[in-house]
Amino acid sequence: PKNYLLHPLQNPLPELIGLLPGSKPAKLIQGVPLGLAIAQHIHNARPQTRFIIPVAPTLDLPTLARFADPQHNPLIQKLGWGEAQLVISEADTTNSDNYTLNPPFPILKTPIGVEIEIHTTFPAHELLSQCRLCLTTVGANTAELGSLAVPMIVLLPTQQLDAMRSWDGLPGLLARLPGVGSGFAKLINGLILKQGRLFAWPNIWAKEEIVPELVGKLQPQEIAQRVIDYLENSEKLEEMRSRLRSVRGQAGAAQKLAKLVQEELE
Repeated sequence: PKNYLLHPLQNPLPELIGLLPGSKPAKLIQGVPLGLAIAQHIHNARPQTRFIIPVAPTLDLPTLARFADPQHNPLIQKLGWGEAQLVISEADTTNSDNYTLNPPFPILKTPIGVEIEIHTTFPAHELLSQCRLCLTTVGANTAELGSLAVPMIVLLPTQQLDAMRSWDGLPGLLARLPGVGSGFAKLINGLILKQGRLFAWPNIWAKEEIVPELVGKLQPQEIAQRVIDYLENSEKLEEMRSRLRSVRGQAGAAQKLAKLVQEELE
């Protein structure tokens, strides 16, 4: 039998960025193309950076890939965000000790050749622990990353609210009603932005923002620049990591994480 060397954990450790767009359609429809677009901008400035998506057992690869396909995800063309194709390679390279040096991870490959590795090992604690930074949606992901003290930026794009007018069915019909569609989206947008609440679990536990939460009409290039700034100023990442370690030490944090992960899988 073949023995796989852990490809993403080679020495020296690569500059690894985790993309966690969620596991449910309502999040994936924005999270996947937004993550792909951000990865492309980062790649242009730092081609040595590698990207990974850890996939929950409730999400199969063809479904994930559909959210990266403009034929199935209308937000890609509407917003000009990233697209990619699923590539599953059967080829690998085996050395004299029968160790596979390059296991055939499936990837999402963008038109300009940026590759995002897809990992199905669950839970992905070991892999996530190697990430310099993760870009994640809200939910149990933030609790998991916080428990691992992995720096993160939490993304809450609201573009989909305006895109409701292009939807089929009742939501699209309501959004297209004269004088209702635009105002409806703006009202929800305003409520989200003005509420001032904290969304990421580490921030909720700390009662203050220790990891950035970006809410609104997010622009991939601006987020990429923020990521690059973190990568170029490692002391900022270390400060975030230290504060996450402090928060995860609070009583009951482990039990809360277990409950959140269970709810996410149900």
